[in-house]
Amino acid sequence: MPDFETVWITAATAFRLKKARVDKGISQSELAQRVAASVNQIEHYERGEVDMPMDRLFDLARVLDLPVSDLLAE
Repeated sequence: MPDFETVWITAATAFRLKKARVDKGISQSELAQRVAASVNQIEHYERGEVDMPMDRLFDLARVLDLPVSDLLAE
């Protein structure tokens, strides 16, 4: 398995991810399906409990229709 760059998920990033999902009216299950992740992974991302692969961050931003910088901005 390749060693992908990972992104440390801060509490602020986790909050913005969840808010963006809720604002778009997308369930965790739907988001998970659209980025080929498990619901459990989405839950962990939204709580800031785990890092995520960089490509997953870009996939999430694409599905949520916002720039990656909006998720990462402090």
